[in-house]
Amino acid sequence: MVLISACLHAGWNLIGKRTAQTVRFYAWAMAAGGLMFSPLLFWVWPEVLRLPLSFWLLLLASGLCQTLYLTGLAKAYRHGNLNLVYPLARALPVLIVPVAVLMVYGQSELEQQDLLALALIFLGSLALPLTRWRDWHWRDYLTPAIGWALLAACATAGYSLFDSIALQIMKQQGMSAFEAGSSFAVLQAGACLVWMLPLIHFVLGESLRALPDRGWTLLAGFFIIGTYLLVLVSMTLVSEVSYIVALRQISIPLGVLIGLIWLKEPISAPRLQGLALMLTGLVLVALGK
Repeated sequence: MVLISACLHAGWNLIGKRTAQTVRFYAWAMAAGGLMFSPLLFWVWPEVLRLPLSFWLLLLASGLCQTLYLTGLAKAYRHGNLNLVYPLARALPVLIVPVAVLMVYGQSELEQQDLLALALIFLGSLALPLTRWRDWHWRDYLTPAIGWALLAACATAGYSLFDSIALQIMKQQGMSAFEAGSSFAVLQAGACLVWMLPLIHFVLGESLRALPDRGWTLLAGFFIIGTYLLVLVSMTLVSEVSYIVALRQISIPLGVLIGLIWLKEPISAPRLQGLALMLTGLVLVALGK
């Protein structure tokens, strides 16, 4: 499920980079995807209505993080290439989530091999913005693209944690892994729109009436909710959410290949070396699991 999700994720990021780089596009995509998958919610609607208040608060928090994530992506893709923004936004949550899990729960199931893997991913991320090693300067990291990508990464870590806790509540209420994951994916699309629509109208000043390309919007919506559904179901099947967040990053090389082949983006030697470090770290995480 995680591998299929990674392919879908790389696909909708290609759509977002190539066809539209606005928050409005993602709002329409979320609405379309939520409607397409809404029958999965109606199937378990009585169980959803019995969920406690704590679940709904977590859902709203997750929706806010998802909104910040999509906003960060839209802005980052305006300023940077796919093969820079995508790896950063995908890999950095692998570092953030374990720290957050440790702070929230006071314990972690990560072992020494996992810590080595996280260190490699971190070092790889430092190499991504560089064009040549000899020209390295700390100002290379102070760009709008990296700043927005960092926002997307932090928001990813946020909604991953909120989702994990919310899904546990759903399972405690007697819902199966698929029922919990599929219904939450639809609910979270609605929660995201609760935050996203006022942001678009009052803060960003974008017109909600201007419908983006219909075909690409529908396809992106299907990919966004579909990939998220698979990840949510996967989260209910493991005890350590950090593993899911790490294994999802297999989409990083897919995103880079898409940028090279379809978008004709250039790639530097340090960026390739950084990606190699990231992939090594991801393999270590997979072997440790």
